[in-house]
Amino acid sequence: MRSAVVLFLLLLVAAPLLWLTKQQHEPPAPRDGCPSPRPRVALCFYGLNRALRHTVHGIADKIWKPLHDACAAVDVYYHVWETETAFVDTAARGGERMEVAVGDGAAEMVKLLRPFGARGMTEKQAAFDAAFALNASSYAALDRRYAGPNFRNLMRQLESLRRVAALWRRSGVSYEAVVYARPDLKFLDAIDAGQVLAVPSKTILDPYWHRWSGLNDRVLVCSRDAAAVVAARIELAPAYAARTFLRAESFLQFVVRAHGLRVGDLALRAQRVRADGAVASNDLCLEYCSPARRDVCRGDCRRLSPEPAPLAAWAAKQKARDDAKR
Repeated sequence: MRSAVVLFLLLLVAAPLLWLTKQQHEPPAPRDGCPSPRPRVALCFYGLNRALRHTVHGIADKIWKPLHDACAAVDVYYHVWETETAFVDTAARGGERMEVAVGDGAAEMVKLLRPFGARGMTEKQAAFDAAFALNASSYAALDRRYAGPNFRNLMRQLESLRRVAALWRRSGVSYEAVVYARPDLKFLDAIDAGQVLAVPSKTILDPYWHRWSGLNDRVLVCSRDAAAVVAARIELAPAYAARTFLRAESFLQFVVRAHGLRVGDLALRAQRVRADGAVASNDLCLEYCSPARRDVCRGDCRRLSPEPAPLAAWAAKQKARDDAKR
């Protein structure tokens, strides 16, 4: 009798916990009329988390929901570096550099992506840095041509991308498309789910804006075969940097051409958000961009904005510095 009572009490406690777990980890049921099986999309986040608390709601509304409403089953993956609680925002330029306390960004990403049923991993950035230093001789050319914090951050980001891609590849799921995105992006448009689900083989969809001298690497939609090679591009970095400067946009274009991939336009604008919640000043002008203005928006779009101080002066200084290093 006593054991029966104990079992009954355990069920009373466990039932609400099981219900709560289901609410947090299982995505909503698909809409009526969706095919079975549903097409599957991998949505992958990678790198360093400094602003996901400011962008997660936009990701849900502009990326996850449109895909779900189009009957796609969206599997969310992440790889995030664990770092010290304070860091310098070295990606910021033109007076935007700042030191901010972000807390445990890796733990925060795990928590914020939990409602999506996300699967992923966190790893010590210091461990990667130490291993990378052991092979520094093979990257000597890289460091000479893109020295300092920007170089290190780019390599960390590319390695994180490779590791998150390994997660969806090991899943055994046959995805219709793979979406790679930085977690610090504030999306201004809803993703075109139909375009994502119809992406042809050996194709990437790349934002038409901020391609600069190559292709925009902040968010990409890829066919399954293209997604695998694009995510492994760090393997081509030493050979590429031996011949020219390693910059994220031109390097991505090099990899795409090397693998014979096709490129389509992705009409999805996104602004980088800093750790304090402010939009990067270089990205404010994206509000004025559209596919019809792609020629302007592929580079410095500030001429479209009422705000003054375009990037022309910075670009000229950067070019002069690069020319001096050649």
